[in-house]
Amino acid sequence: MMRTSSRFQLNGDDWRRIGKGALLAAGGAVVAYLTSEVLPNLDQSTLMGATLAALASTLLNLARKWMAHA
Repeated sequence: MMRTSSRFQLNGDDWRRIGKGALLAAGGAVVAYLTSEVLPNLDQSTLMGATLAALASTLLNLARKWMAHA
């Protein structure tokens, strides 16, 4: 059950939603960093790069789904 907070105040549910959003944003930033800085510098192993990109996006999606139901 979601409780509404008073005007200009945040309750526990609000902070929890803010925290989840911050974690998802940080996860997206990590994936963007890996894509732009780490993957191009791998020793031309396209299999390794594709595997890393697939794993990172899958883990981020798993975290998003888990947070949506927590």
